Amino acid sequence: MTAPPRPLKLIVAMSVFSHIGYGGSRVLSSLFALNLDASPLMIGVVVSLYALLPMCLAVYAGQLVDRLGMRLPLAFGALMIVIGLTIPWVRPSIGAICVSASILGVGFMAWQVAAQTMTGSLSGPENRASNFAFLGMGFSLSGLLGPLVAGFSIDLIGYRPTYLVLAALPLVALIGVWWFPGWIPQRRSSPKRGPRPSSFDLWRIPALKRTFFAGGVIATAWDLFNFFLPVYARSIGHSASAIGMIMATFACATFVVRLVAARLAKRHGEPPVLVGAIFVTAVGYALFPFFQSAWALAAIAFLLGLGCGCAQPISMTLIYNLSPKGRAGEGTGIRVMINQLTHVTIPLAFGAVASAAGYVPVFIGCALMLFGGGEFYRRSSARAPLAVPVRPPINPP
Repeated sequence: MTAPPRPLKLIVAMSVFSHIGYGGSRVLSSLFALNLDASPLMIGVVVSLYALLPMCLAVYAGQLVDRLGMRLPLAFGALMIVIGLTIPWVRPSIGAICVSASILGVGFMAWQVAAQTMTGSLSGPENRASNFAFLGMGFSLSGLLGPLVAGFSIDLIGYRPTYLVLAALPLVALIGVWWFPGWIPQRRSSPKRGPRPSSFDLWRIPALKRTFFAGGVIATAWDLFNFFLPVYARSIGHSASAIGMIMATFACATFVVRLVAARLAKRHGEPPVLVGAIFVTAVGYALFPFFQSAWALAAIAFLLGLGCGCAQPISMTLIYNLSPKGRAGEGTGIRVMINQLTHVTIPLAFGAVASAAGYVPVFIGCALMLFGGGEFYRRSSARAPLAVPVRPPINPP
């Protein structure tokens, strides 16, 4: 395996800083809202607001990345994350948390679409899976650090100051993108004038459509973990530090599995690995209702992290490979849009279920959804093998 190019190393490093702020805020906002006496349904509203505007804007963001390049979307994303993290510090209320969640969602969506498109554009067919896995490892590292920073900061200095601690990190990414832009590759050519094809054209590619579906299923599982684990763990008496460490165990597993994800895909093919990852995640959710100790929850979180962590870079690779030339950012935007749709609807639906019937139906329901989604993707992939176009990399600066 060849070493990642310098621009890829830099975008991964900047993504770590941005994602620590964003990922830590999800734990912080859930626990802060609970501290302000919010119900599980209200927590579901907060989590859904992280995804509402990104769901509406992700495809447009992908089109802008294809037209304008990566620098402006990256800078905009980092700036929005910084702004979103300062709002609850200024005004500590449920309303401020909701506004913060909306802004943070838009900021990280813009960053995510640009970073993923940049990773694909710097890669050739022989190293695209490994480069996406490398980007995924960066997100895993930040996913590990974000809950730890949030959990320990809450216990040491309180909720409001923790927002400022988290805001300092995406500020580093903003400085790196805006004041030192030379490492960001430029667009290959000027955008063409005239009408642009409809995004619905991408839905007509069967392999791309089922990959969008599989990515949405695994995004649902990931989002429910981020949403329900803090609420469930707090309801059974665990501290913020313990919750942060359980969530960090999940992130640690995503890091570990991404060390071998590209090799697994090369040996077995992307679709079978993606199906296996979905089934592993389903098993983890089926186990959740039977355990309450922090160690047991951490072990289950590790299992979930293996499944979710393997699935994400595989789906990113497939979507970039299968998107038509010049529309990879748009394909990434559709992937993000579908993921955000699940982020909006699932926390609200399962939050209502948890408020009415407790947490067991939520975990069992998610396990059944994952088993069904994995089996559907397995059968549809077996009927229609992939045909992947070859797309050369952009030469890094």
